[in-house]
Amino acid sequence: MQKVSARLLFLFALSIMISVLLGACDSAPAAPTSAPATTAPVVQTQPTTAPTAVPPTAAPTAIPAAPTAVAQAPRKLQVLVGAGKETSDVNVFFPSNVKVRVGDTITWKLNSDEPHTVTFSDGKAPQGATPDSLVPDPRFGAGGKDVLPYFAVNVPGGGPGDFMVNPSLAFPSRAPGGPVESFSGAGFVNSGQLSNQPPAPNAPPPNTFDLTFSKPGIYQYICLLHLNPMIGWVEVVPATTADVPSLPDIIAQGNKEMEPLNALLSMARGEFKDPQKDAGPNNTTLWYVHAGFSEIVSGDQRAQVLEFGPKSLTVKAGDTVVWASTYFHTVTFNPTPPPPEFVIPKPQPNGPPQLLLNPQIGAPARPSPTYDPTKFYNSGALGPFAAANSWSLAFDKPGSYDYFCAVHRDQGMKGTIVVQPK
Repeated sequence: MQKVSARLLFLFALSIMISVLLGACDSAPAAPTSAPATTAPVVQTQPTTAPTAVPPTAAPTAIPAAPTAVAQAPRKLQVLVGAGKETSDVNVFFPSNVKVRVGDTITWKLNSDEPHTVTFSDGKAPQGATPDSLVPDPRFGAGGKDVLPYFAVNVPGGGPGDFMVNPSLAFPSRAPGGPVESFSGAGFVNSGQLSNQPPAPNAPPPNTFDLTFSKPGIYQYICLLHLNPMIGWVEVVPATTADVPSLPDIIAQGNKEMEPLNALLSMARGEFKDPQKDAGPNNTTLWYVHAGFSEIVSGDQRAQVLEFGPKSLTVKAGDTVVWASTYFHTVTFNPTPPPPEFVIPKPQPNGPPQLLLNPQIGAPARPSPTYDPTKFYNSGALGPFAAANSWSLAFDKPGSYDYFCAVHRDQGMKGTIVVQPK
């Protein structure tokens, strides 16, 4: 029994020792599942070619800022008003379209013996204008209520046949001695009647007009004396705009536009040099004379010849002469000098004079159907703005009889009727 027990004790002790050893193994860190591969050291060898140098990274290029727009200095420019001398008359602004900057000033210079105006308007009545002095003219966009000053108005306090040139047309909107006006598209700005004739002794002729533009836009302007054909445009761009015509460019463009119109004047004179006639009653002849004319084929009435066509006409006693006008003329026989003036200035206590229209010129006068060399004969105004566009007179006394247009006499619009015995 003792032998068995000793053996059991030995086996029991041995099992305890094995348990202790196994427990010790369980508490140790787990070994890696696989040992890391051993890497052989890299042996550096001398390269066969030199290494390419890597350039340094360039600093980023700065994007230049957009240049700041700079306002250009104001300029002084010029537009010509009309063209022609004496009986040659071109009713156009040269150039008819011009592009300027805000702040620029245009000087309009009269380039003709015919008077003109330079008139900008927003279509509303000028300050101080009376309703009877205005005429509808729907070109400036005042809500269909556009008005412009009419040429002739009643004389304040005068009779029904007493007329004067409309002050809003005749005189400048700029106050005497005032600064140069500016235009922004609103209001009424007018040069007054530009003329090469001094208004008084030792006074300069009113033949230029200055205007400064203060706001971008496209502005139409007109001549109040030649409403339909004489129209111009000014395009105003911001003061920072670089691409605008220079003064030499504007002058060159004006001259270019003038050339073909001057050519029309020569063509018109060639068309009306020969008289026209028809058979009249009792073996007489009806002769036709144009009171002013323009070139027929083109139909361009901006180029007007202020002459009678033909200037001198020879007829037989008993013949009748018929004058016709599509412009604004008179046929006036005045046997007793001096010739009547078309406009008669009448000084006023304050302000400019009244420019009275001579009633002797405006009203027709034909004392007899056949011309009497001792009496005054006058057609009155002939043309689209008058009551008639034609007038006739018979001649039965041989002789040479001079006559003129009372409106354009100073420019040389004169004619002669030579009557020969039948």
